[in-house]
Amino acid sequence: MPKYSLAVLFSSFLMGEIAAATIFHQMAAKCTEPVFQEGFRKVGRDEGRHMAICMALMERDYPKMDLSDKSLITKQIRAGFLFLSGVLFEPPEDFWDIGPDFIPNQREIETVARNAGFYIPEYEAKKENWRNAMLNLKGVLDKYGIPFPAIPEVGISGEEVREVDMKDIIPVF
Repeated sequence: MPKYSLAVLFSSFLMGEIAAATIFHQMAAKCTEPVFQEGFRKVGRDEGRHMAICMALMERDYPKMDLSDKSLITKQIRAGFLFLSGVLFEPPEDFWDIGPDFIPNQREIETVARNAGFYIPEYEAKKENWRNAMLNLKGVLDKYGIPFPAIPEVGISGEEVREVDMKDIIPVF
């Protein structure tokens, strides 16, 4: 018997797909390098397909979900936010073991990429992207009575999830 239900696993996938689709569509729209603009457009379209698969499975499985899975999904969403922020936003220093120069260096590299014609959102735009992606996911989970975790990094209140460790993350990302 599998350790986790598909409902739990696909809630994590959906979170990543919502965030990735949002970011790649934005990068395609604002990138000035034509080859990469087309690549970002195609990746964004592919992420949208992945999101549709997740939604179909959730619509099938969430109505009959075991109640114990709801709290696990809440915790997984919080853990996933922390984990994926390392790629899609900025790595939370209290979660990721990064040096003090990591974020300044990351921002400098992003500026170089921006100046080369790539669209890399500035900090506030990345924060807003994450917020919108999380609110979209919250809208899906609310339909099924699944408590949404607090995501204070982007201004979302919700159920407090204390102490997320790498071992708490179901490795689907």
